[in-house]
Parts: sequence; structure tokens; C-alpha cells
Amino acid sequence: MHFTIKPVSYLCNLKCDYCFYLPKGSSGILPSGPKVMPDDVLEALVCNYIAACPGDTVYFTWQGGEPLLAGLDFYRKAFALQDKYALRYGKKVENAVQTNATLIDDKWCQLFSQHQVLLGVSIDGPEALHDAWRKNRQGQGSWAQVMAGIDKLKAHNIPFNTLTCINAANYDQPLEVYHFLKSLGSTYWQFSEVVETEPEHVDQSKPLTDYQVKPFSLPATAYGQFMGPLFKQWVRHDIGRIVIRQFESLIACVLGLGHHSCVWENQCPDNMVVEADGTIYECDQTVYPGYQLGNIKDFGPYAQGIACAHDTGKVTVGTRGLDALHSGKLCACKSVLSPKCQACKYLPLCNGGCVKHRIDAVDGVPQSYFCAGYQDFLAQITPYLNVMVQLEQQKVPFTAIKGLIDQIDAAVAGK
Repeated sequence: MHFTIKPVSYLCNLKCDYCFYLPKGSSGILPSGPKVMPDDVLEALVCNYIAACPGDTVYFTWQGGEPLLAGLDFYRKAFALQDKYALRYGKKVENAVQTNATLIDDKWCQLFSQHQVLLGVSIDGPEALHDAWRKNRQGQGSWAQVMAGIDKLKAHNIPFNTLTCINAANYDQPLEVYHFLKSLGSTYWQFSEVVETEPEHVDQSKPLTDYQVKPFSLPATAYGQFMGPLFKQWVRHDIGRIVIRQFESLIACVLGLGHHSCVWENQCPDNMVVEADGTIYECDQTVYPGYQLGNIKDFGPYAQGIACAHDTGKVTVGTRGLDALHSGKLCACKSVLSPKCQACKYLPLCNGGCVKHRIDAVDGVPQSYFCAGYQDFLAQITPYLNVMVQLEQQKVPFTAIKGLIDQIDAAVAGK
């Protein structure tokens, strides 16, 4: 169980063309309500989440919109509440913030350092590629502001990860993106393939019978065009030094350790969302009325007044804890595969992809818009994955593949 927290809902100081969350306010998908999480919702979240997590460490992920719009005092309150309930329940807390970095200043850096917050920065590559779709409210590119925020993080010796959206502007320049991200000094990268449609894909159990892909979207067949060269650059030069989530996930999968990326897991994990008003949804990709699970204030110790009035965390009989919540509808959707998917040799690796992307229909069954792109990518990297498996079987770390790349490439070219 994990919660992605939206402390300011869809509010953002930028207006990125491809953002799927910002329009939820203007479209009425998210009801009008508090735009910064109220104190009672915040305490309910912290108390119930820490109480419900089965492990020793509880991971809080703050996202937006732009989560820094909640303000310094909001996070000071949040961290104080975490200390209180972590002590009560004998847990450790870690925090991560996904930000556009444009609001970062010395005061934010001091707070991040004090509480050892993990930062994720959204950046799509060099200036021209980033600014193509990631614009401010005045319609101007945001790259310079993002870089200023990154410079602040570096000045305070705060490590950060990067999140890059693969879209119509950057997919055909993978190595330019790669070298730029490497120049930033981050050693943990994530990539997210972008597709948005008109009409919106609201019901994940059904394909879209008639839709238009929005112009910023990654072309359906282009995933491999971007990720294939990226993988080959990485495996030759930077494996073991830079972590790329999608690549590490596939390696873990072929080594029998399971996926790290929810997109390619065989079921949707319970990675839920808490909105600013406390409403819980199955996933941040499905913040629609049909995927609501309740409100954070109606669960666990907080619902019984234990959080404020007692010293113990025992939940009254009949009160549901957050561990009772599951992404049931999404799991049901994930398990339905088209005949083409079921017959595909790459199914054990991609598991049909994210249900949000299953907008096409094959024999009436939803199938991923990115299917052909995934197949291209997986075909390119399978020879390398096979060698990694062989290395591990011989008790050699899979990262030793770096010294075998020329041989693998020669073998592939000779086929």
C-alpha cells in the first residue's frame, strides 16, 4: 500500500500542455473544495497512513499540481505530525516530493536538508525540448526557472532524481536527452510516456471507440525509437552507476524478482491517491468519480478519535483501516488481455501496459496504444537481458555486461 498525496490538488504555477491533472479543475472532474489540504485532513492522513503501513518505514510521496504551492508552513506541520505518529506507532518516515523545481529557494532547501526529503524534478531535456510543452502561465518556457531550482539544490548539496516525459517534441532525440540528464548529475531517472486523447479515457474497462490523440502525445510506435537507443547507451556506459527505473524494472523481472514499475506489473499495485480534500482514488491516473474509495478521515484511528484523544493506536472493532483499501477496479481491468496480448512473447515483460493507455480495441478488448512501440523496444533489448540472466546464473553480477557489449552487438548484427 502506498499513497501519492496531492496537497494542493491540481493547482500549479505552470501550465504544461500535456498535463493530465490541471484540467481536472476546469472540467469539473474534481469538485470545488479546499485547494490546500486542511489541517484535519492532513492529520487524518498522517495518523491513518502510519498506523496502517505494515512495514517499519512509511513513504510519503507529495505530488501535484505543484506541491510546493502548499507552502513551507504546511510541510513543517506535516513533518511534525509524522514525528508524533511515527513515535506512537514505532515507525520510520521518509518523504519524497515531485516538483517542477521553479519555486525552490534557500528556505526550501533548508527544509529539505533538515528532513532529508528526496526530490524528484520534472525536466524533459535541453531547453528547446523541455520548453516545447512545459510552459508557465504566460505561455513562456519554464526551463530556465527549473535550472535555477536545480542550481539551488546543488548549492545545498541536495541530491535529486529526474522525471522526463517522452512526448512529440523529444522522442526522436534520445541521446540528446540522455547526455543532458547525465550532465545534471542525477543518478536516478524515470521516464513517462505521454498520450492524452479527446475524449478523455475515463472508464478504464473500455477502449475508446473514436478518439483523437492530442498533438503533444508520443506517437504510438515511437516508444522503442526513444527508449531503445537510450538503453544501449546506458548499458554500454552507465549501468551500475545511473539507475533508470524502467530498465531496472525489466532486469528485475527477467531475474525473477518482479517489476519495479507499476506500468508493467501483472496487476495494479495499491498505489492510491489522496486529494487535498481527503478523497481517496485508486490511482492518480484514474482520479474520476468511478474510482473513489472514500475519504481519509473516515478510516482507522482518526475516525475513532484515537489520533487526538488517546495514547494508543488500537482501532475500535468495526473501523476499517487504510489497509482495507485496494485498487480493485483497476486490477480487474489489468487482468483482461486481448487475444493478441495473450499470444505475444513479450507479455511476461509488459503485461499489457498501463490500463490508462489501453485505448485501442482488439476484438473488442482494450489494448495499449503503445503496444507496437513496446514490442519494438523489447525486441531491441532482449539480447542484452538474456546475457544478464546468463551472467547471474553464473554468479556474475549482471552489471558485468558492460564489458560484453561489442560481442552482443556483433552477434545481433550477424543474425
